[in-house]
Amino acid sequence: MLRKKWIPTRLVTRRSRPVVHEVRKPSRARPVILTLYMLRGLSTYIWLRLTGRATPERLAALTRSILEGLGGLWVKIGQLLSMRRDLFSDAFCDALAALQDHATGFPFHHTRRILAEDLELPIDRVFEEFDEEPFAAASIGQIYRARLRHNGVDVAVKIRRPTVARLVAGDIRFVWWVTRIAELFNVLPSFRWDDFYWELDRTLSEELDYRYEANYIRRMRKSLKAHGIYVPKVFQKFSAKRVLVMEFVTGVLMSDVLRLDHSDPERLAEWMDENNVERTKVGKRLTMSLNRQIFEDNLFHGDLHPGNIVLLRDSRIALIDFGSVGWLDKDFLDRYDDFLKAMAMKEYGKAADLFLLLSPDLPDIDLEPVRRDLKRFMRSWAHNAEIKAIPFGQKSIGYGYSQIARIFARHRIPTAWAFLRINRAEITLDTSLRELYPQMDYFKTLDKYLRKREIRSIRREFQDEEVVQRAAVVLTRTPRLVEGLLEQSGFELEWMRRRARVFQGAQTKLSFIGSLIASFVFVAAVGFLLGQVVIYGYQRVDPTLFSEDMQALLAQVPIVPYELWAYVIGFWAIVCIQVLRVFRRLRQPEASNAVGPR
Repeated sequence: MLRKKWIPTRLVTRRSRPVVHEVRKPSRARPVILTLYMLRGLSTYIWLRLTGRATPERLAALTRSILEGLGGLWVKIGQLLSMRRDLFSDAFCDALAALQDHATGFPFHHTRRILAEDLELPIDRVFEEFDEEPFAAASIGQIYRARLRHNGVDVAVKIRRPTVARLVAGDIRFVWWVTRIAELFNVLPSFRWDDFYWELDRTLSEELDYRYEANYIRRMRKSLKAHGIYVPKVFQKFSAKRVLVMEFVTGVLMSDVLRLDHSDPERLAEWMDENNVERTKVGKRLTMSLNRQIFEDNLFHGDLHPGNIVLLRDSRIALIDFGSVGWLDKDFLDRYDDFLKAMAMKEYGKAADLFLLLSPDLPDIDLEPVRRDLKRFMRSWAHNAEIKAIPFGQKSIGYGYSQIARIFARHRIPTAWAFLRINRAEITLDTSLRELYPQMDYFKTLDKYLRKREIRSIRREFQDEEVVQRAAVVLTRTPRLVEGLLEQSGFELEWMRRRARVFQGAQTKLSFIGSLIASFVFVAAVGFLLGQVVIYGYQRVDPTLFSEDMQALLAQVPIVPYELWAYVIGFWAIVCIQVLRVFRRLRQPEASNAVGPR
């Protein structure tokens, strides 16, 4: 449980509660209602275009009003659309990112029934106290405050809305048909409608089943403890598909801090002094933690807006609401990590090449103009980051990644949704960093993170190890280092192969040259391996197997200890295997996947 010495004094004394209304069953005319909403929005959009008033702000307000009116799944669609800063303006994306779920609460008798059905216990057997008035409500569920009977711990109880699963199932079928029509008429092909539908379907499937969130809370409670960030405890015994019971974290929301920073800065300054909260320290801790979540834990909080960040005493932080958690495929994460290192070293040409390899499908175009634009922007971004007088919004992480994605869109290169998930986490965190750490230099922060990550890696490997075990780790790690270098060579060769398709299709001149290079390296590696086997046979098997001239030659080779032979031969075997993999990758055709409806 959260230590009492970390609980800060209260900053906001009163909060409004959601209005409670009876739950309505989903209307059978829902598809008709959705169609009418879309037709109304489309007609308004056409009218604004014809009258010359279709500014990004007006379009954002129109889209936001429609999505908030529909509620539920459509708010989530708006949040996903706000991630596409490569396709839409900042004003449009900012408006959608600020979408509010204006859901009303539902009566307590539904909550009592759901608790009894899912926990198979009456409410008074589980909870000593239960506030029947919800303190927060959304289209998926609402939250109550209660106290567990068996240990007296204050908890937040999240209950899913009674009819939301049926409503979402109908709406997502409607969305599937919309995506099919958009693909049929080739509307905004770089949007990648299949990927959008898959992202929406996966997100909603997890948000409707609180067992996913409970699992994420348990995992991130363990991983974020090493970051110095607190995550509430989840009570698995009292959680189910429609019920989530977790520790109630007593602290101050970052959203309240940002609001008071403009309305009552003196009151906020007093509170910070009283609770020993330093803005810069909090900002650095959040930035470093998000990097660790992405690149070391491969499990990151995907919605770090100020309402999900809780400030505690002594600049400590707690995170809440783990309904949106992201992770990355290993191949994507490895390439993204290489891109990160190139950015930190300010090797912009290499960073541009690596970022191009993050695209799910490079088109058959001349990629040199794309590389040139990426390099120019990265260089300008790094220069701006060094100047404290430049506004935070022109040098932040979210800004930089959004501009890189827009360069892709300008050249009609699709951006991976995995990258957009990371970008969303960075942009939502920027809202807090703008006030906490406005002077942040992303590139210096990145370099500092990489150095600390290497120190953590060394400590993990050598902690509580004897000298012999440490040597074994070094010997074991050397083949992995060689494997990594060869993998990196594979990425470079794959980049060369993709670029060369512009000039000669799938089997290009550069790809052919790369294949020759890889085959030459493979033959050389096999030769070295055979040479090591010959030396081993002379030194460890029987020297008389060789001619006198050969024995005289082999006698000049230093005697290699027996224990090292397995390492030496294994090393060259790994080299041969990895070079062969690179050669096969050069000859391998591209593949694509399709996503269908549930």
